[in-house]
Amino acid sequence: MKLAGDLAEFALADLIQVQGLAGRTCAVRVLATEASGTLFLVDGRPVHAVYEDLVGEDAFMALLATRSGYFQIDAGTTTPERTLQGELRELLLDAAARIDDGTAPKPQARAPRAAAPSPAGTAPTLAPIPAGHGRTLFLGGLALLLVLAVAGFAFSRLGAPHGGAAVPAQSAASTAVEATALAGPRDALPALVAGAPPAAPAGAALKPTIVCRLLIDAAGHVAEAKVYRSRLDLAAFEEAALDAIERYRFAPGRRDGRPVPVWINWPVTFR
Repeated sequence: MKLAGDLAEFALADLIQVQGLAGRTCAVRVLATEASGTLFLVDGRPVHAVYEDLVGEDAFMALLATRSGYFQIDAGTTTPERTLQGELRELLLDAAARIDDGTAPKPQARAPRAAAPSPAGTAPTLAPIPAGHGRTLFLGGLALLLVLAVAGFAFSRLGAPHGGAAVPAQSAASTAVEATALAGPRDALPALVAGAPPAAPAGAALKPTIVCRLLIDAAGHVAEAKVYRSRLDLAAFEEAALDAIERYRFAPGRRDGRPVPVWINWPVTFR
């Protein structure tokens, strides 16, 4: 199973820590407007990173500094290349220090590429990270790991539609593509243009992230929604997440410049 989403919703360092602490073998891919790269983990250990012209530790640091774009995580994907040494924790701390002092490397595109369309007609840019935020990425990831564990974050299977929230969408489903398949120069992932995080249920001590499986039709509407591995103890959060998603509107995904229905895994956080 592949997980994809917007880096505006999840910090890449947090996502990487979850995969590392879970001991997963996977490829963490980043697609920004003018750069793309991949970090490979084997049994939770970083083994190779590439980000346009950067390789190894420089690529790892540059990937973590990327604050705008999209990610996808391909479970079970590996590589024979080995350009990273050391423990994930050490690499994350080194990267955080370089990000904080403004010396993290920046990738240079190896060849000109067409920018993917963006919802507002402007391409997303790599925003600077405020001072002190780099170390927060690492420390905050530990808290996120607990949240994701509670939320049942996993690759293994999809949950059944929750509470009847799924909307019949046979025509869209029959022609839909996976978000991870949209990687061409004229392709674009669905991007949220309207919708806010829902309020957490009253009295909630924790605010788990609910990962939902969405079918975004060619007009940008949510045609179908279900919880990714539903859990009975999180029913109130799941209900709130699905209720909010029904009101979300997206810039539709595009394949070769044309709007298409897209299946995407979407994390819902709570305010």
